[in-house]
Amino acid sequence: MTNFINLLPIAVVALGALVSVAAEPFIKDENKHKILPWVAAFFVVVGMASFALVNTDTLYNLYAMDPIRRVLGLAILFCAFLGIAGLQWTLGHEEFKGGESYGLLLLASCGALFMTQATDFLALFLGMELASFPVYALVGIRRHEENAGEGVFKYFVSGSIFSALYLYGVALIYGSTGTTNFFSAIIEGRGALYGVGILLVIFALLFKAGAAPFHFWVADVYTGASVAVTGFMAAVVKVGALAALGSVWLGLLVTKAGTAPAWNLAEPVTIASQSNALFLVVVIVSLLSMVIGAFSGLAQKSIRRILAFSAVMNAGFISIAFLLPNYVESGSVQLGPMVYFLVTYAVASAGALTGVAFLAGRGDRNENLDDLRGRGRKRPFVALGVAVCLASLAGLPPVAGFLAKFTLFTGAFSAGLGWLAAVGFALSLVAAVYYLRIAFVLFMPAPETCECKCCCSSSAPFSYLLKFGVAVAAIALVVVSVVPGIALL
Repeated sequence: MTNFINLLPIAVVALGALVSVAAEPFIKDENKHKILPWVAAFFVVVGMASFALVNTDTLYNLYAMDPIRRVLGLAILFCAFLGIAGLQWTLGHEEFKGGESYGLLLLASCGALFMTQATDFLALFLGMELASFPVYALVGIRRHEENAGEGVFKYFVSGSIFSALYLYGVALIYGSTGTTNFFSAIIEGRGALYGVGILLVIFALLFKAGAAPFHFWVADVYTGASVAVTGFMAAVVKVGALAALGSVWLGLLVTKAGTAPAWNLAEPVTIASQSNALFLVVVIVSLLSMVIGAFSGLAQKSIRRILAFSAVMNAGFISIAFLLPNYVESGSVQLGPMVYFLVTYAVASAGALTGVAFLAGRGDRNENLDDLRGRGRKRPFVALGVAVCLASLAGLPPVAGFLAKFTLFTGAFSAGLGWLAAVGFALSLVAAVYYLRIAFVLFMPAPETCECKCCCSSSAPFSYLLKFGVAVAAIALVVVSVVPGIALL
C-alpha cells in the first residue's frame, strides 16, 4: 500500500524553501531579514504540525514512518527553526544583502528528513545530496572571508569523494543482492561483495556524521561557517546521518540473519549470532571518536571548535548504542537509546550555538571564550538557556543529557560492555570541563571596556525568534528529562 501522506512534512518544508527563494528578489535589502525568516519559520512550524497526520506505513519500500522517525523529524525541524533564528540574528546585524540562506536551510532540512525515512540506498542518496549541497552554500555564504572559503572547499571536495564511495558501495550491494533496499537477501556466493559494499556505505555515513576517523573536516568547516550554520550542521545534518546509519545498521543485521525487514525502528532486531568484524568496527569508531573529541576539545578556545569536537565525541557515544541492548551475547539490537541520545544532543547543541550567536553581538566572530566573558550578565535570558543546553551536553541532572547518558552507559554495562561504558563515562567527565568552562565564562564579571557595539541592545526585530527558540530548547530538555516518554506521544 502506498502512502504519500508520510511525505507531507517534507512537502510543506520544500514549499517553504521555494516561497522563500521566489520572494527574495522582490523584497528590499533592508527588509529581507525582517520578513524571510518569519516566512521560513512559519513553514517549519506547519511542517512540524503536519507530523500529526502521518501514519506507520511505507512508500514503495523507499521510505517508512514510525514513532521514532516522527520524533527524529520533529527534532530536525525544531533545530531548523533554531537555525533560521540564528541566521536572522547574524545576517541581519551584518546587513547581509542576500536572503537566499533561509531557502537553502529549508532545503537541507528536507534532505535530512528524507535521510531519516529512507529504507533504500538510492532514496538515502537523494536525501544525502539534498542535505549536503545547500549546506555547502551556507558554509561559504560569506564569500570574502578566508575561513569560509577554506571550509567550503574542504567540505565540498571531501564530501564529493565520500559520495562517490557511497555510490560505489551501493553498486556492489546491488550486484550482490539484486536490489538497493536496506533489507535484502544476499545472492549465494556474493557475501564478500556485499561486505565490501556495505563497508563503503558505512564509511560514507560516518563521514557525514563527523565520526572518527572520518572527522578531519569537522573543525575547519565549523570554524568557516557562521555560528548559526554551525549549530544547524551539528544538529540537523548529524541527526540525518546517524539516523540513516541506524537504519542501514538494522538492514545489515536483517540481511545477515535472513529475517523479516524491521521497518519500525522501535522494534528490536535479533540475529542468530553476532559478527566479530561488525563489533570491532563499532568499537573502534566509538573509542576513536570519544578520545579525539574529548581531548581535542580541551585545547580549543573557539566555542565553534569546542562544539565541533563535541560533535565528534557524541558520535562515539551514539555508536555504543548500536550494540544495545545485548548484541554481544544474544545478537539483539534496538535503537531506542540511540534515538533518545541523538535527539537530546541535537536540541542542546543547536540551542547552545544559536544562543552563542546572540551573545557574540554584531557579527559572530567574537565567539572565543575571552570575547564572551561576562556576556551572560548583560543578556541573562538567553545565557540561561545556553547554560541549560550546555548542562545537557555535559550530562548534568536534571536535564535530558543526563538521562540519555545514564541510559546509554547502564545499557552498555547490562550488555557486557562495562569496559566501554567506563571509558565513555570517564571521557564524558573530561568533556564536561569544556562545556562548563563556556558557562563559567559567560557569567564571569564583564571586562571594563566593551568592544561589541550591540551587546547591550535589545536588537529587535532580529531577536524575537532566537529568544523564543532558545527558551523552548531549554524547557524541552528539562521536560523530556522528567517525562522521557513524552517524546513518543
